Amino acid sequence: MNDTEFRQFIKSYGKSVKDIVLNEPILENTNHLEGLPRDLLDRILAPSPLSIFIPEAYGGDGGKPERCLALLESVSYESIAVGLMFGINGSLFLDPVAKYGGDQIKKRVFKRFLEDKTIGGLMITEPDFGTDALAMQTQYQENGDECRIQGEKHWGGLTGLADFWLMTARKQKPNGSLARDVDLFICEMDQPGQRIVVEEYYHKLGLFLIPYGLNQVDITVPSSSRLIPVSSGLKLMMDLLHRSRLRLSGIGLGFIRRMLDEALAHCQSRSVSGRMLDQYDQVQHRLSELQAWYTINSAMCLFTSRVSSITNDLSGMGLQANANKAILTDMMQEAAQSLLQLVGAKGFRRDHIAGRAIVDCRPFQIFEGSNDVMYSQTADMFMKVMKRAKESNLYRFCAGFEPVSRAAERYRDLLDIAIDSDIGQRKRVRLGKAISWLISIGYVLDLADQGFRQDLIENAIAVVHTRIAEQLSGIRQAESPPPIKDYADGSDWKQP
Repeated sequence: MNDTEFRQFIKSYGKSVKDIVLNEPILENTNHLEGLPRDLLDRILAPSPLSIFIPEAYGGDGGKPERCLALLESVSYESIAVGLMFGINGSLFLDPVAKYGGDQIKKRVFKRFLEDKTIGGLMITEPDFGTDALAMQTQYQENGDECRIQGEKHWGGLTGLADFWLMTARKQKPNGSLARDVDLFICEMDQPGQRIVVEEYYHKLGLFLIPYGLNQVDITVPSSSRLIPVSSGLKLMMDLLHRSRLRLSGIGLGFIRRMLDEALAHCQSRSVSGRMLDQYDQVQHRLSELQAWYTINSAMCLFTSRVSSITNDLSGMGLQANANKAILTDMMQEAAQSLLQLVGAKGFRRDHIAGRAIVDCRPFQIFEGSNDVMYSQTADMFMKVMKRAKESNLYRFCAGFEPVSRAAERYRDLLDIAIDSDIGQRKRVRLGKAISWLISIGYVLDLADQGFRQDLIENAIAVVHTRIAEQLSGIRQAESPPPIKDYADGSDWKQP
């Protein structure tokens, strides 16, 4: 479809998702253990929205990054759960299949997505291997032109609902040990021997439309279903995950824009002690921060639209992907917290968007890498280059380091400090946050070059100044004391 047709489609499709969610309020407020009821899922998929992720050669719209992001934004504005569902299908299934799948299996998979409105997901996490995912124990053995895969997987979004899965596993060597590399296989749930058994559905705290659970895996798939890496399976998986982390910006923008619109509407209509709520200074501060998150998130989408095509190898873009994912999802949670604070008690109802938003966006700070880990890794990558450059002054290094060079001059007063290369993990997390903010402001300055309104640009720069100052101040302070393991001894206030 041309650009005009696409804009019309996005507008009308967003309205159709809104109508479904509004007319079926049970969707967002009932903990569906097995996820979105299939009849309602069929209604959401009827206009073939996932075709936007499918290459033109296979009948899709072409997988253009800016269109993928626009779809995620539009859907997530109405329902973050449905937006996440689309993100799982696009970034964690269709994109890697399009890039690394063999031609025959791509034809079969994309044909079913377009004609049968199927959905797919990715299984990586295991009960004993979450953050340490690359130590997974799910294994496979080759037997002729088939591979038998055995293991346990959990927390795979769309558990029991997806028609297709990308399954990660390590090859079992003749001596019984597992290869270091990881392979990914396309599993088709309606094919003999490929059915994954759901042992337990989890009672979720939020994201009621996304089913999660524990899966027992003992399946046999054709060798032709294995994705074909350019060099290694690990690089393939990093390329996949970095693209997904960057494209979370589409989901985030729809969500944050909804939080901002809800907050503005409430504060401009609510009167407290004879004054409209938006006339109070603290309220204005919260609204300004919400607008800063909207601007920064918009800039992330611009950056992602430029780099996240499947023709690009993102396996080496860990710094930007980790920083974006962590800062974005922190902004999402802060936006939801601010909306609830502004709305007050009414927002604490489970059927109010403010309360639901807090719980529904919270997992984003955990999945695809816990934010504490993401910030620590961001600092490690940054400090590795800084050490190689033999530079300890943060400003001087940032001024010449491309991912943060544009933003460095804006915060020179904060960055003119020395950084010890041996700082502990707690301080590395703080440094990672500061670097992530700098990277995001670099995107904001690029957004300004595109004609984005200047008052929003300057607001974002000012808000981030405070955030960077907080993190760098913490680095200069003494290390926090360690936890006291036997704290209960002698600490009961009732005892003399």
